[in-house]
Amino acid sequence: MQERSMGVLGGNFYSASEITGFMREFGTMDDAIVDEGHFFVAEDDHGAIIGSGGWTRLRPSYANGLDDGAPTAGYPTVRSVFVDPAAVRRGVGTAVMHRAERDAATNGHDTLHLTATLSGLALYQSLGYRTQEVTSLRLPDRVRFACVKMEKRLTELAVV
Repeated sequence: MQERSMGVLGGNFYSASEITGFMREFGTMDDAIVDEGHFFVAEDDHGAIIGSGGWTRLRPSYANGLDDGAPTAGYPTVRSVFVDPAAVRRGVGTAVMHRAERDAATNGHDTLHLTATLSGLALYQSLGYRTQEVTSLRLPDRVRFACVKMEKRLTELAVV
């Protein structure tokens, strides 16, 4: 589902070579969110996964590819948020993000960070994430994969 999401939805913002390079270099799944226990999925009525995402304090797998070189470990970072292309515009991404935000707040965090793909930017903006920096990931052959570092204060969330 994640790879299909990146290929289809990302294809509206990135070239085929950018997507191929991203998939080869970084992939879509960051095992750190599973290892740390903050990975969430959304399922349809038949049990098929139609959305995913989570957060972790561990260093992202893509961190070495960031052009800005800023530290990316030690603070809660959203990762691996994807929605099945057949389920877009139905609140799946929003639901996954709200679940991750509540979990981060429950675990004592007041701010979440993320590095958004261009295809996810509108979702994050609609949820109140603010742009910190426009940057890119370095891919092989001098290819750049545009992305946006963002953050959101979680102090207004109702923790349930």
